[in-house]
Amino acid sequence: MLKKLGVLGGMGPLATVTFMQKIIARTPAHSDQEHIPMLVSSVPQIPDRTACILNKGPDPFPILKQGFEELQSAGASCIVIPCNTAHFWYARLQAISHVHTISIIDSVVSEAKYRQYQRVGILATTATMMTNMYQGRLAEKGIDGLETTEQEQQQVMAGIYAVKAGNVKEGEQLMAPVFEAMLARGADAVIFGCTEIPIALASQVESQPLKCLDSLEILADECIAWATTDEHDLVA
Repeated sequence: MLKKLGVLGGMGPLATVTFMQKIIARTPAHSDQEHIPMLVSSVPQIPDRTACILNKGPDPFPILKQGFEELQSAGASCIVIPCNTAHFWYARLQAISHVHTISIIDSVVSEAKYRQYQRVGILATTATMMTNMYQGRLAEKGIDGLETTEQEQQQVMAGIYAVKAGNVKEGEQLMAPVFEAMLARGADAVIFGCTEIPIALASQVESQPLKCLDSLEILADECIAWATTDEHDLVA
């Protein structure tokens, strides 16, 4: 049976489209038929994840759950969420899943471990930072997670929302100095732990790939590996 990848997206829309582009660009295909079938639920109306976690804003979980169930019903054999902050609800969504799931957080941390990094910077939403989504997983792997200063975090959040508003250049101007500051403070590389960040810092990903842990790209590679691996190999 053909594997179909389910993408629960819209958080934000540009990040979802960029994620799909990365899967297409990085899949070793020579024809249309060799590409990975994708079922995509892009719902930008999912309530703001950071606002919910930090300020008790509207709860995104009911709409996330609905999208998850719709993708399962449509025939997805694996579901991924190209949004880091939404992984605050990942365990609850995984609990209702009847299909395989891949965590963007676990994928990035595993890649950092594979590259043998000792210390990595973290650029992410304030909600992702304050809930220790990355710091805890990194510590489990023996990796030191370098956090932003308060001023840097304000710049990162402003940059993320600039990208969501379509101002990618502004996002780069705000976040590039924070990326460079983390490298200057001894980070082996920096996690782009919000899916708007690799869009803004695309030139850094291209020019300094080993200094960037692009969560969109890493998740795309995990999805390609899942789709192109024989089930018997997975069991073995």
